[in-house]
This record gives sequence, structure tokens and C-alpha cells, in this order.
Amino acid sequence: MPHSTKIWRRTICVATLPLLLAACAPTAQQESDYNAVRRSDVSSAIYDKMIHGDPLSVSDIASLGHARVSDAVIIRYIRDHDTVYYLSPPDIDYLQKAGVSQSVIDYMAQTAPPGPPGGPYPVVPAVGVGVMFGPYWHHWH
Repeated sequence: MPHSTKIWRRTICVATLPLLLAACAPTAQQESDYNAVRRSDVSSAIYDKMIHGDPLSVSDIASLGHARVSDAVIIRYIRDHDTVYYLSPPDIDYLQKAGVSQSVIDYMAQTAPPGPPGGPYPVVPAVGVGVMFGPYWHHWH
């Protein structure tokens, strides 16, 4: 490989690295939200999920509600990470009993596309072999 090509590649890598890192860095709003969660009584496992951008389960949302994390923080996280929830009546009851506000529950319910969960494929618990989509596993036949 010619010396000029090596220099060109190195220059491109050095020039694009800060842009890539900036794209991954949390915004000021996200930093504020993460600090609010860290100060709450929520488990470090849920905080770690949020820092890493992992989807939050219904149980995680219930924990955030129980810890009295602001509705705005919870809704922003769900929205920013495009998490989809298929809430059953028992899920809704569970969230309400955990102290999750109706506005968060309504927002979660609106994330599901119309029709049956997962299209023609049944939603199964997170065991066995499947493909991860949001907080649920879909088993492909």
C-alpha cells in the first residue's frame, strides 16, 4: 500500500473519531435524566440499563414508577430508544399498583403497532431461541 494511502486513511480515521464519539455521547437532557434516576431509589441494574441504552422491561418501568422517577424522564427514555410495549390487562394493573402514572402507561400502550403483537408470530417469554425485539422475544417458526 502506498505511503500516501496510509496517511489518507489515518487522517480520515482521526478526523471522524470525534464525530463518532460525539454521536454516542448523551445529550444534556439525557445526562440530567440519568442523574435524576441515579438519585432515585431505583436499582443500579436499571440505571446501568439506561446508561447503556438497553430497553426497559415492564418490571423496570414499574420500579421507576415506584421510585417516583418523573413521568417526563420515563417517557423520554421510552421515546428516545424506540421501545415497543404490548401491555396486557395484568401488565397495566401491575404498573398502576407500582405507582406508574396513567400518562406513562398510556404512552407505553401507544408504542405497540396495531394488530397482534409480533405480527403472525406468537410472543413467547424470554426463554429458548428467538430474536430480541424491544422487551419481548419473538420465536420464529
